[in-house]
Amino acid sequence: MKEELTILIPGQLYVIQNPDFFKFGCDSVFLANFTEVRKGSTVVDFGTGSGVIPLLLAFKQEPGKVIGLEIQEKMAEMARRSVELNGLADKIEIIQGDFSRASEIFEAESIDLVVTNPPYMPVGDGKISQGLEKAIARHEIYGTLEDLIREASIILKKGGRLTMVHKVNRFNEIIYLLKEYKLEPKRIRLIQSRLRLAPKTFLIEARKGSRPGLAFEPTLMVYEEDREEYTREVKEIYGDGF
Repeated sequence: MKEELTILIPGQLYVIQNPDFFKFGCDSVFLANFTEVRKGSTVVDFGTGSGVIPLLLAFKQEPGKVIGLEIQEKMAEMARRSVELNGLADKIEIIQGDFSRASEIFEAESIDLVVTNPPYMPVGDGKISQGLEKAIARHEIYGTLEDLIREASIILKKGGRLTMVHKVNRFNEIIYLLKEYKLEPKRIRLIQSRLRLAPKTFLIEARKGSRPGLAFEPTLMVYEEDREEYTREVKEIYGDGF
């Protein structure tokens, strides 16, 4: 199918997408907004897909380098073209590779920040999508949640951070694995569609080798209660794009 050009920031930032592949959603945008990048830091995005998170981080903040790691060759190639289209090749590098083997790609304790919007479902949980590209994005076909957290812990510097968006039904598993691999949860923000509905996803930041101490931030409410309209905060996050 023909590729599409999605506007991230009108006149300034765009991303190339293909409807046959997995297209980014609001979770990636919320994660990029939640993630605080320190000036000059080295950032790795596990499972970068179309490269939307590196694009947003590099454009809106001041990293030294953002590296998008993507296992699918076609997705990685498309993300590279998005980087070049936006003139951000000096800030973003796209690498084809498997996050479950990230420690073979990056040196131990060399990365300041890992960010990821990973596949949400283990294999065997739910119907696997038709088409390999979409299936890989939704199910843990090439790497489990434990693989992701273990590899992030290995490559992060002491004091380095992991930010992630995931499903609430895996909250306990995520907290357990983070602590198991010496990544201390520091910030959590629930994402809730409407006030009357329970949260289904959440944002989390963990820090390597940190002392315990966790803060829950105000819930991100996506829609106004009585109408199909984004809340003021979501409109501010999106700006005039998408």
